[in-house]
Amino acid sequence: MKPAAILLLALFSLDCLQGQNLPAIGQWRDHLPMRNLISLNSSGSSIVAGTSFGYFSYAPESNSFVVKTRSTGLSEVRMRCMAKDPLSEKFIIVYENSNIDVVDGDQIRNIPDVLLSKIQGDKTIHHVLWTGTDALLSSNLGIISVNTQRKEIRDTYRPGTNGANVNIYALALLNNQLYAATSEGLKRAEFNVSTLGDFRSWQPEAIPGIGGSIDHVLQWNDQLVARKNDTLYVRTNGAWRLLFSSAKQITCISAIGSSLYIGLSFQKKGSAVVFTDPGAAPQTMETPSMTFPVSFLRHNQEIWIGDSNNGLIKTTPNGDAVFLPNAPYDLALGRGSHAYETVWAPAGTIGQDGKGKMNMSGFFGFVEGQWKNYNSTAIKALDSMPDVNVIAVDPATGHIYAGSYGGGLLEINKQNKPIVYKQGSSIGASQADFRSYRVSGLCHDLDLNLWIANHGAAQDLVVKKRDGSWKKFTVPFAHAGNALSTIVVDDQNRKWIISPQGNGLFCFDDGGTIDQTNDDKWRYFRQGRGNGNLPSSNVLSVACDKNGFVWVGTDRGVAIIQCGDDLFSGSSCEATLPVVQQDNFAGLLLGEEVVNDIKVDGADRKWVASKNGVWLLGADGQKTIYRFTSTNSNLLSNDVLSISIQPSTGEVFFFTANGICSFRSTATEPVTEKRKPFVFPNPVPSGYSGTIAIRDLPSNAWVRITELDGRLVFQSRSLGGQAIWNGKNYKGERVNSGVYLVYVADENNQQQVAAKIFFLN
Repeated sequence: MKPAAILLLALFSLDCLQGQNLPAIGQWRDHLPMRNLISLNSSGSSIVAGTSFGYFSYAPESNSFVVKTRSTGLSEVRMRCMAKDPLSEKFIIVYENSNIDVVDGDQIRNIPDVLLSKIQGDKTIHHVLWTGTDALLSSNLGIISVNTQRKEIRDTYRPGTNGANVNIYALALLNNQLYAATSEGLKRAEFNVSTLGDFRSWQPEAIPGIGGSIDHVLQWNDQLVARKNDTLYVRTNGAWRLLFSSAKQITCISAIGSSLYIGLSFQKKGSAVVFTDPGAAPQTMETPSMTFPVSFLRHNQEIWIGDSNNGLIKTTPNGDAVFLPNAPYDLALGRGSHAYETVWAPAGTIGQDGKGKMNMSGFFGFVEGQWKNYNSTAIKALDSMPDVNVIAVDPATGHIYAGSYGGGLLEINKQNKPIVYKQGSSIGASQADFRSYRVSGLCHDLDLNLWIANHGAAQDLVVKKRDGSWKKFTVPFAHAGNALSTIVVDDQNRKWIISPQGNGLFCFDDGGTIDQTNDDKWRYFRQGRGNGNLPSSNVLSVACDKNGFVWVGTDRGVAIIQCGDDLFSGSSCEATLPVVQQDNFAGLLLGEEVVNDIKVDGADRKWVASKNGVWLLGADGQKTIYRFTSTNSNLLSNDVLSISIQPSTGEVFFFTANGICSFRSTATEPVTEKRKPFVFPNPVPSGYSGTIAIRDLPSNAWVRITELDGRLVFQSRSLGGQAIWNGKNYKGERVNSGVYLVYVADENNQQQVAAKIFFLN
């Protein structure tokens, strides 16, 4: 191999290692919990596990995972059913909104007919039965026949009395008879597509002594099994009898070979009862990891369990083992944040009524492409800390602080040892419930003191000083419920504090002397002129930009506070309501939007999360750079709860009720110290048409790309700490193979060769 080729391969390997966990600029990825299983199937040498948010394939021989979610081709987020064709490698996926995907190898074809149908009524689909190339869907509209080759709805059958709508919960096919578990009981008809549409073809299948709805039906060898509530009946040789009844909840029934597996759950403990024959005594199977089994599978002579809480479980004579791809433990409904290279995602949230939701899933951290989950399994103290909704990290010590809405404040040191602050500490109890210690906001100031919103306490603003001592403050303005939440510190060390439930926004300046209160200054912003001029007193978010301006998000749009040093000089300085031109009309900036969060990126642009999607606005708010919704992008939901930006990569994380997704944007934080710029991808492979990123640049840098002889190819200003290039010259042509020089000039116009880019065509 030529020395030049060896050099290129070495450089390529190095850059791949540095960027292996990052999507390309402009690309999306999902960060969805994968432990909430709904189905198990076997495909070749892999196990395919359907979850509430997508599916993953696990190959036991290589111990490897492949995950499929919306950003990698699925049509929706919330999955309800997933079933494999027993005669091929096709899968059918049904979502909660009744949209349908057919997965055939690498192809995913969408069948939106049921979703888009104007038929009135509940379209919920409960079960899938494959019959050759067709799949029969059990729904509340009847039995929907899907032709998976033509990717179309073939027909709908309604076996209800006199053709009326009836809920169909499951189907089974035995001896050319199609059996339907319905809200009118068990029904049967000869499996003939020409007659199934005639309700008169359907006859009741009576189970002696049993009336009303039947919940499930399946074939077990040459027998039929029906479930009503927590009781199973079996039909053998044409006669029905009781098979099994339980005081525990029956969670699933699975026919595996000649055996019938019955999943049970009681008080978060799962088990299974296994019948090898209707006349034989059943066996009981219990494993520590099983809590709510939803499916059983035999793969390579081993029994695997799909659990609704703990994912994919393999049973062995020595115990059980859990297999899950790396993912957040649960949905993250709290306020997303970042500290250094970690994005933090708290699971808990606080209702608009000021009440917690008793979410016990803890919080999660994402760093270097991996999620680390902090819950009661990892840290025992979290088993008494519901609704962890906010995270802060001490820049000096690296200690993690987690605010619980009910369980106080948790501090975790570098050795993962926890300290809980609530009863007997400076964290006060809520005046509405003296058993509840509510932390709803955390932020370190410029002196590394930790400021705490102690929601509902008599003194609801608390600070844990850098020396470990504490001090409490009383907000000098009446605010309902002593409600405080998000705290943001500006570049003058002033604390901006949201008072939720329609109370407005406070600004507090301790004068640099926390223990001396005679120099404290406060300002109160609410709706209306003379009160601060916010568009609404229902403040939901606040952010400080690089010009020292404070952006305030409310349920009626955005306001900007540009008071500077005049902030506390009476009420003369108030928020401005920016007016923007939209088509031929001028209006208030996002004036009709509920603005849940605002974050500022490295180029001082504003990312705005709303109940109607996401905006990226220019630095002054006058230009819309991106507008993301769930229909025009891979955004998982239009209701975006919060945003977090990874500053060194520009990846923007969106926290929604349907999970976390992220988009790699064009701006990063500028570097303040001299650093060698990082180019990715480098070398640029043949056929690559994406964006080339040059990051780790100083603020507002000029970037020039030239050929080796100095001929200019491209130049641009950096966005924060990153410049982007499409790989084309000034004529719009892709550059030729070779080496290109990257010159970087800072604001003082000091220019140097900063990097080389290798192109392979």
